[in-house]
Amino acid sequence: MMKKIYLLLCMVVIVPAVGFAQAEYPVSPIFMPLIFDGKFAFPLETPLPADTFSLTVAKKMDGLTVDSVLTNRSQSNLSELQCLSVTTFLQRSDLQKKGQHAALWNNNLPAARYDMSDLPGYVEEEKPLEASSLRNIFTVEHELDKRTVDAHFVPKRLYWVTSGSSMLQFSQNYLSTNWYNGGVGNLNMQSVQNFTANYKKNKLSLNNFIEWKLSLYTNPNDTVHGTRFGEDLVRYYGDFGLAASNHWSYSTNLEIKTRLFRAYNENSSVWTGSLFSPLNINMGILGMKYYYEKKDPADKYKKTTVSADISPLAVQYTYVSDDEVDPARYGIEAGKHYLVYFGSSLNANVVINFNRQITFTSRLKYFTNYGQVLVESENTLNLSLNRFLSTRFHLYGRFDDSPGIVRDPDWRYLQLNEVCSFGFNYKF
Repeated sequence: MMKKIYLLLCMVVIVPAVGFAQAEYPVSPIFMPLIFDGKFAFPLETPLPADTFSLTVAKKMDGLTVDSVLTNRSQSNLSELQCLSVTTFLQRSDLQKKGQHAALWNNNLPAARYDMSDLPGYVEEEKPLEASSLRNIFTVEHELDKRTVDAHFVPKRLYWVTSGSSMLQFSQNYLSTNWYNGGVGNLNMQSVQNFTANYKKNKLSLNNFIEWKLSLYTNPNDTVHGTRFGEDLVRYYGDFGLAASNHWSYSTNLEIKTRLFRAYNENSSVWTGSLFSPLNINMGILGMKYYYEKKDPADKYKKTTVSADISPLAVQYTYVSDDEVDPARYGIEAGKHYLVYFGSSLNANVVINFNRQITFTSRLKYFTNYGQVLVESENTLNLSLNRFLSTRFHLYGRFDDSPGIVRDPDWRYLQLNEVCSFGFNYKF
């Protein structure tokens, strides 16, 4: 009789207490959490009994099988059940609850209305990739002393900014001998190389720009030279400035121009130009520079830049070094090799980037010695098809009424050079 009472007391008091102690593993769908964390007490592939209230694991302790004791509830086995310690019973109950927990998730997944990824601020844990047998093939070997690495590393500020572009474009024109308007076919190559190096620190700034333009074309009408240079120009322009206000600075600018190859007239062997013949140097002294830049916040490639160097005092120097070149062609008196003018100058540049593919560039130079005027205007529209191909429209206008310039009956002192080309274009 006492044994039965003791067993009943264990079932009424100890078993519910164990159930409450293991409440972290729900045993009923109504107690399932609303958020599914993806974790199971047992893997889903673990076979579970149909009766969720039976034990799922047979645990042996002290040579005794728990399941066999509960299944064979004969009078002889009751004493063996009583010999099970409370710890053994708790362990058995914990395994049972975990098994029931896995079974409930497996059968009632739709009851979970949310998962962990629905919670704000949830960050998915990174899973390390499996090591590959080829991981060391492309490994860059280098030595790094960790002691030299500063935890508070601050990158060094760059005061020099460099950029450039390279363009090489071609055009070809063929005309039959009986073309109704006449003319001759030709092959034209246009090369433009630019390089920029700008320095800025505090209020000091130094801008440098170098360009080389070369135009080479065939001329069947020239019986002396089958190939001629249409344009050959090497130009440097730089300015040094000290900031005065937000958009203005005190500045001094320098421009140097010359050509590299010899130039001839059609069907003639007389030189019209060569290296340092002529050499043009223009210097603006103690002037002011205006600089304005506007960027589109919605499009990083859309930008407008305007700059202008105004020099009330400027010097224009022209020099011809080659004795085969006539100095009078460039306004220099006979017997001399140089010419100096004092006056005023203006150099202005406008760059408009409409988007990543379309860019318009304009340059204006004005110099006067208050007797003659020299004006140069270059306008270029560049249409990029991709990173390497582009179409270029270039219009170069020039007005020069210096004493050595021959007045044309139609154009007078105005000169024009227009080029439309397609080809290679690369920026860096």
